[in-house]
Amino acid sequence: MSDVNRRLASAKGILFDLDNTLYPSEKGVFDRINERINDYVREFTRCEGEEVDALRRDYKERYGTTLGGLMRHHSVDPDQYLAYVHDVPVDRILDPDASLTALLSSISLPMAIFTNGSSRHARRVLDALRVAPFFGGICDLADTDYLGKPHREAFDRAAGLLGVGLDETIFVDDLAVNVQAGSEYCSFAIHVGPGEDGVGDLHVDSVLDLEPVFSAMPWWGKG
Repeated sequence: MSDVNRRLASAKGILFDLDNTLYPSEKGVFDRINERINDYVREFTRCEGEEVDALRRDYKERYGTTLGGLMRHHSVDPDQYLAYVHDVPVDRILDPDASLTALLSSISLPMAIFTNGSSRHARRVLDALRVAPFFGGICDLADTDYLGKPHREAFDRAAGLLGVGLDETIFVDDLAVNVQAGSEYCSFAIHVGPGEDGVGDLHVDSVLDLEPVFSAMPWWGKG
């Protein structure tokens, strides 16, 4: 058995990112969220154009999220921010995916959502995709005291939903910076999305491409 298969086979739980991971980025949900984040930043910082992009990059590099910087430097209320940026009609954008349902229903390990968004947004996405019953919990930004990924403390909090240690946890995400952190903290990190950045232990274009990999595992099809 290869090292990759050995580490996958010995896993005891899986943390899935939400946006652009459970569904393809082409759906455009996060594009709309991103636009609303820019609107919010403009409103509270009076920045315009490229200044907004520069400020967001700076905040994400220093704090992990745009919100982290807004809270520290502009006294932004996090709940108000999250309610505003996630005010997107996901139920009209996302549809149930039979292939995603088949994938998740065949995994017998405990699974949870680990998102830098809000639990309300996560529930709306899971309901739109009709996959909520497969996840034992949601670790959102508030649950991590607004630290979020890629901070180690956030990963520890998310793994607590699974009842297993990070060294027994598979982590699945679309952002390279988060996958890189997952490679350090978790037993196995999977990068999902078009274009391989060379991070993580495995790259797939779509979460659905995990089926041939996971189907060889002892925890497949035993739910």
